[in-house]
Amino acid sequence: MLTAAFQKAKPRTADAEVQAANVLRVRDAIQRYLQDAQHYLHEDRGTTALASVAYAEGLLDALVLLELA
Repeated sequence: MLTAAFQKAKPRTADAEVQAANVLRVRDAIQRYLQDAQHYLHEDRGTTALASVAYAEGLLDALVLLELA
């Protein structure tokens, strides 16, 4: 499914405007994934915790690569 979504995604031009509200939405998602990871870790659900933290890290990496964080 990820391969299909990636192939379908079209990159925008380098000068595309990014709205601050969208960056805040991504930051909120990062925080929620991190909270989920901590919750699952405390429930001894390490695999699910790892998946949640991986999502958070991926979103943060994207913001950094886009120079938005």
